[in-house]
Amino acid sequence: MLLNTQELAQLSDYLICEIDCSPDYEDDAFAVTFLGVRCYVERYRDAFRVEVGHEDDVVELPRP
Repeated sequence: MLLNTQELAQLSDYLICEIDCSPDYEDDAFAVTFLGVRCYVERYRDAFRVEVGHEDDVVELPRP
């Protein structure tokens, strides 16, 4: 399942507001379930690299 543009914006907000501030996600590589979709996330200085569902569906979300 792919996430649409609006859902990707929600995921970006979630990663920035919830995950970046959580001590449970100190590693720069982790997995989360968002809207029922399993996402593998790699955190970089300027962006999140997100495999949505599986490695063929990769998006980069900007990180402030």
